[in-house]
Amino acid sequence: MSGVADRFPAFWRIVIDSPGLRARAREGVEEVETALAGAFAEAGVPEPDLLAALTVGAYRSVYVATARRLLAGERAEEIAEDHRARIAAAFDALDRALA
Repeated sequence: MSGVADRFPAFWRIVIDSPGLRARAREGVEEVETALAGAFAEAGVPEPDLLAALTVGAYRSVYVATARRLLAGERAEEIAEDHRARIAAAFDALDRALA
């Protein structure tokens, strides 16, 4: 599964139109980043806060681009493979940068 579906744009439009929901979405991303940093720290990963920020940033970049395409009317089946490839490329780049 790619993590994208044709039903998502209706949800995103509601979030986009609501300042409160947009703020909560940003808070949610911060919560994920904090939890990820904690998990990295527990695993003994050097620079856990930086790694968490880079990981969340890599995922967010791909996710936002995919969301924009869906909101523009592209169908999930048309972009799912590209979405998966971009996620893989983002994490491969992150892996190389941290090696």
